[in-house]
Amino acid sequence: MKCLPQWVATTASQQIPTVSKLNKLRLTIGSFLGLFLHGQIVALPGAVFPQWQAEFGDEFCLGCFYNLFLLGSLIGISLASRSRQRHPLIALSLSIIGIAFLMSVSYPNFNGILVGAVLSGSGDGILCLQCNSLVGELHPKRRVKLLNWANATFGLGAISAPLLDSLLPWRTVFALCAILALVSVALVWQAPAVQGFVPKADKMPWRRAAIFLLLIMLYTGLESALGTWSSSYLLYRGVSVTLTGTLLSLYWSCITLGKITLGGWVGKQPAKSLSFLLGGSLVFLTLTLIPQLALLLPLAAFFYGPLFATLFALLQESCGHVALTYFLYAAYIGKTAIPVIFGWLNNPAYLPYGFVVVALILYLLSLQLNLRTKN
Repeated sequence: MKCLPQWVATTASQQIPTVSKLNKLRLTIGSFLGLFLHGQIVALPGAVFPQWQAEFGDEFCLGCFYNLFLLGSLIGISLASRSRQRHPLIALSLSIIGIAFLMSVSYPNFNGILVGAVLSGSGDGILCLQCNSLVGELHPKRRVKLLNWANATFGLGAISAPLLDSLLPWRTVFALCAILALVSVALVWQAPAVQGFVPKADKMPWRRAAIFLLLIMLYTGLESALGTWSSSYLLYRGVSVTLTGTLLSLYWSCITLGKITLGGWVGKQPAKSLSFLLGGSLVFLTLTLIPQLALLLPLAAFFYGPLFATLFALLQESCGHVALTYFLYAAYIGKTAIPVIFGWLNNPAYLPYGFVVVALILYLLSLQLNLRTKN
């Protein structure tokens, strides 16, 4: 009989505590709301970009925001990865996010937003890891379906950010997000501990995991850069502020639609499907190099929908639970650092060329992963 890897044997040997149906429903709703907030947090900087730029002028520094957010995210992931206890960690992370939003609203200058970036980043790092894992443990027989739904709520949160920003002042949007975060604390109270978690016993298989980590870092970076800087490019091309906000909302809508419609198909041949998805997005991004086709930019996002969950599943199958924390490290580094790099482009006309270059690298890496899987 083939021996199970240590991370599988450890998980199987631990009995998951019984959770009542009512508490399971409460914790599931709380986790979904946590991932909805995660989507809002990711999308808000790009959504409020024009308002921040108009209000703060020379004081505005989106690169500084992303750097501080990255610092907070790494702190949050580190805390979440070192502890088996979800209570009161998830509740604390939601409280921190609520405080961060309120702090950003209260300060008259951009410094309050920068402080809030560290706090919201730390809370967001905890939410992303623990809410996903909690949903999977609460619903082991429907894990794939529920995790896909959870990722869809992330997309809905991302969609809501530019939509709300197009209707309300950014301070009002942040206040509403703070209320949602603080209300959600009650829903995740007394969350059960992580099962099968033995961090000191598991060893990270870096050689097998490296290509997955590079793919997720570049993918989340490109996704975040498109969500942040596409508005700058569209405004440069003469698109109205209202239409730009609508297209940004459509961008996140296409990601969510991709999660829902392509998830089942990708599950049949995940590695091969990655090449198709990244190739499709590369085609659409290349078309946006033609100024008249700039409005096609959000459609590239449709192919990105299932990527996060697919890479997550492939890495978990190949390397075990120990690699998932590093997966999130790479994702946070990518989605924070790569938009900063795009911010160094002084001319918005250069932005689509940068998008295409990253998309091409992703496609080539997916071909390498597909070849490795066949071998």
